[in-house]
Amino acid sequence: SGKDKLVLFPSPVDGTDFGQLKDFPTLRKEIEAIDQVEAVIPMGFAFAFVFGGNLLDIRLQALHDGHDNSDRKKYVAARDHIQRIVKLLSRDLKNLEEIMDESNADKAMIEGIKNVRTAAADVWWADFDANFAEKVVFLENKVARMAIGEDFIPMRYMGTDPERFKEHFSRFEIAEGGMIPKGKRGFLIAKWYYEEMVKHKTARRLDKMKDLLADGSTFEVDDKLRNMRSKNKRQYKEITYQLDDPAANVVRAALQKDLASKESDLAKLVEAFMDMDEDNFQARYDVFYGVIAPHLQMYRIKIGDTITIRGVAKGGYPTSVNVKVYGTFRFKSLEKSAMAGVVNIMDIHSFRELYGHLTADKEEEIKAIQATSGVTDIKRDDAEDALFGGGDEDETPVAAEATATGFDEFAGVDMQAGAAAYAQRLENRIYTQDDVDSGIVNNAAVILTKRDAIPAAMAAIKAKSVRSGWGLNVMDWREASGNVGRFIGVIYIVLLVAILGVYGVALFIINNSMVMATMERTREIGTMRAIGAQRRTILGMFLTESLTLGIFFGALGTALGVAIVGYLGSVGIPATHDMLVFLFGGPRLYPTLEAIHIVVAVGLVLLVTTISSLYPAYLATCVPPVEAMSEE
Repeated sequence: SGKDKLVLFPSPVDGTDFGQLKDFPTLRKEIEAIDQVEAVIPMGFAFAFVFGGNLLDIRLQALHDGHDNSDRKKYVAARDHIQRIVKLLSRDLKNLEEIMDESNADKAMIEGIKNVRTAAADVWWADFDANFAEKVVFLENKVARMAIGEDFIPMRYMGTDPERFKEHFSRFEIAEGGMIPKGKRGFLIAKWYYEEMVKHKTARRLDKMKDLLADGSTFEVDDKLRNMRSKNKRQYKEITYQLDDPAANVVRAALQKDLASKESDLAKLVEAFMDMDEDNFQARYDVFYGVIAPHLQMYRIKIGDTITIRGVAKGGYPTSVNVKVYGTFRFKSLEKSAMAGVVNIMDIHSFRELYGHLTADKEEEIKAIQATSGVTDIKRDDAEDALFGGGDEDETPVAAEATATGFDEFAGVDMQAGAAAYAQRLENRIYTQDDVDSGIVNNAAVILTKRDAIPAAMAAIKAKSVRSGWGLNVMDWREASGNVGRFIGVIYIVLLVAILGVYGVALFIINNSMVMATMERTREIGTMRAIGAQRRTILGMFLTESLTLGIFFGALGTALGVAIVGYLGSVGIPATHDMLVFLFGGPRLYPTLEAIHIVVAVGLVLLVTTISSLYPAYLATCVPPVEAMSEE
């Protein structure tokens, strides 16, 4: 139980306090004992950020690695690339400086531009190797903050038991990389999200442009195509900044050849290259991926990287965890659905730690820190004496020294080494199934063996919750889907109203037709009555006639409907919107028919025909024989 209601597809105003499932191992065991329940999968949803630094930060790290590992080739390549980035940045900031009003400008911005200009001068790099530490500190603290690049990626993620999730969600599959090893910590990025949010933006825009052109769009009529082309032309720095000198020379030569140009300015060449149309798009798309892309950082997070995910714990304080990215995943037939591809997967142990739960790993870490630093538990009554001493006569030399020099609780403790060792222990640790189940779980998914068992299973779970005092909030998939579930309800209502409207119109038309037919056969009805036909005989004749027509034309209409549904079942109904892709379970809906559908359709036609014929048949039985036979 919690103050907020669980919503799988939340809006910005939906809360995240869903409560916690108490004694999950017992709860899972008892719920899985219910008929039609296949499995109970632990889950938890939250939102966090991955911070990766901008391009200059990344190259500075490569510079450090080359220097520390005595890798001269890597060191020189990183150094020269950084120098090139700083010079390009200085040139771009010069344009900003020319239009900037220094009297109203941010002082930090003015100071930052001056620092970049200083680092862009050749004389500044002349003694770089000799003064490595000093120069790098200047770049990291004074220049890097001025560089372009997004330094964080927002991520919605789900903490779960990856193995059980894979086993019981049949559409789940690994797209790239591999599965999180059983019992280990790890992270899987949704393939759709990986392409949309992590991939190089220019490359992603080109991919989208290719899809739009394949669907028949043109630059002349499609605003999306023109906007993406404009962004690619303006944001040439996304490419030029990532190229070191050797790569820049390769790309420059390729673009000069493709454009038949002698221009040497790489930025201008890239801008001209991105000015694409229907005639040259495919050729330039191939050049981009064949020549330019191999020299770019195509994904800000690579499979195999260990990333730092930072979020806000349930108590409101910042938390972070380091997890290894093992691969990307997708759900079959939902590859292009944003709704199915926006949530990433994290192991349940990392989720608990990031969410702010006190895990067994954290308890071990705290005990290790206490042992290393000499911290001891102090009783509440002794806290004042421990903090302030028992008086001057009791003050020890150590206490006196602490009073004179100040107290450093981390003195003698290598925090960096300790953090690295802790992270390594977590990465190597193998968790048992008991470890997975015994921790705190926020919510869980109940997988059933049959779809029509939902009402009975929900009732059984609610009953057990009441008896056991679990306090569970049980909901079906439609209720948990929030606005998506409500949209499905609206669709059902619209379809029901449409069907009722069709049958209403059919009833009205049949009724009018039968009334007119009755009026036209008044003499025949009167003659039959005059020679002895009973009213029930006349009524039976009209109803038989109506049923015969209903059976014949109902069967004809049903056959036509079966043919249409069969055709649509083979070609599919295209989904024109992302939500429809999600609702259809893929890019196309393939309708199917069952025998019960045909029986119900024919039965409804006969029912409507019978109801429509009752009033005309009643009128026929009311015709007086004498009046009917005397009419012209």
